[in-house]
Amino acid sequence: MVINMSKKFPYGHDVDKYIDKAIEELKYTYPWAKKELFNKKYEYIIEKNNNRYQYAYIFYWDNSSPEKTVLNVNGEEFIKQIIWQQEYTIQEYNKIKDVFIVPGQEGKILHDWHLENYEFRKHELGGYSVFCQAGDRVNGGSRTFFIPPSYFDGNYEEFLDKYIKLVTPSFGFTKEELSKIPELKEFLGY
Repeated sequence: MVINMSKKFPYGHDVDKYIDKAIEELKYTYPWAKKELFNKKYEYIIEKNNNRYQYAYIFYWDNSSPEKTVLNVNGEEFIKQIIWQQEYTIQEYNKIKDVFIVPGQEGKILHDWHLENYEFRKHELGGYSVFCQAGDRVNGGSRTFFIPPSYFDGNYEEFLDKYIKLVTPSFGFTKEELSKIPELKEFLGY
């Protein structure tokens, strides 16, 4: 059976079906994702209002006063909203176990910013991520990329091909530069 995601309620009015779909999507990059790890401050609902169903979520502030937000979206957008709200909590649950700092960062300039940190991280529940940080004298920024487990299917060359599409060289290193670091290859289990 093919489900039309442009339809407002492709999985009916059971909110758990949408949460399950969000978890399924999260598991592509975060295999440890499960509902029990969700941020408990969010509650997702599908409610009937004036004879029409609508998506909504309730956010529970620290002082326990709830705030409901009604979403005028379709099923696909509701699932994306759940993922967006839960992704950080899922990431934070899998603590860092080991770090490999990529050598050769000194003097690298990224769009007028200096590369300050580029490291691969191995996590306790499995999986890898990459942390990139850059800045100038006034501004700075950082970003973490979790590497989907499917990227590790195949050899190291194939891994680098997929990886460089996820973390473009504009974040610091090209495929050619990374392929010349044997310690990185070993850290990643190749």
